Parts: sequence; C-alpha cells; structure tokens
Amino acid sequence: MGFAFVNNSRINGITSLNSKMGHFDFFSVHQFNTTGVTIKAPGDSPNTDGLKFGFCSNIHISDTHIGRGDDCIAILSGVTDMDISDVKCGPGHGISVGSLGRYGKEQDVSGIRVVNCTLQETDNGLRIKTWPSAACTTTASDIHFEDIIVKNVTNPI
Repeated sequence: MGFAFVNNSRINGITSLNSKMGHFDFFSVHQFNTTGVTIKAPGDSPNTDGLKFGFCSNIHISDTHIGRGDDCIAILSGVTDMDISDVKCGPGHGISVGSLGRYGKEQDVSGIRVVNCTLQETDNGLRIKTWPSAACTTTASDIHFEDIIVKNVTNPI
C-alpha cells in the first residue's frame, strides 16, 4: 500500500499479511501517524520492507509490530523529524537509516528518535547504511536511540 503526497493523516489498527513486496511505502508524506499496525510475512520473504519512508517529515510510529523478511522500518533520503516508539521488530533486518549515498541529489536525514523498541530474531538491530563511493554528499544527523532491547540479533548496532 502506498501513500504519496499525503498530509495530516494516519493509519490505525490495520494488519498487512504476506505482502508480495513492501507492505507500506510513504513518499513525500508529512504529519502522518501510524499506530496499532501489524505487519506479518515470512522471515525469508525478500523485498518486504514493513514501513518505508522517503522525503517525509513529522512522522510518528507507535504501538506497532513488524515481522517480515526485510527492513522493519526503512528511513531513506529526505526524512526529517520521525518519532518511533513501542515498536516490536522481528524477524527481519531491523530498523535502518538508508541506504544513503547511492544516488545523486539525495537529501539529508535528521531528527530521528527511536525509543522503547524491541528487536528480536533480526539480522540487524539499528543501523545506518551508506555506500562507500557516495554519488552525493548526504548526512545523517540528530539520530537518537533510547531504551532499545535486542534479543538474538546478529548485528545489534
């Protein structure tokens, strides 16, 4: 399900089950709340990001459970002011900022807060992914992780 150019909205209490690709994609979305969402797919399902954001601002995600085969939450180019709290992630690849630097004209990522979350049975916990030969100068700043529980995570940070 995709959301593009949406402002002042929310999703609440919805389940996405066994999507063939990513579950929820957000592009140029502002002032958006995601609460009480459940996302389920097999742990070995490829390209099934749970929540993917690009060029978004003022995003709030809470009380959500994401278990699938790719990133639980993917935070891409141009995301600012995102609050993530009370999220349970696993299986999957964890919560990721990036990949950043692969394409030209990417925008900075800033103001990301991840609080009171649990990552269990994931390949990665919390990560910032970048390309070694960046096509542009992109920064990731003001990123805050607090009260994170990791259980059976291959690469916690």
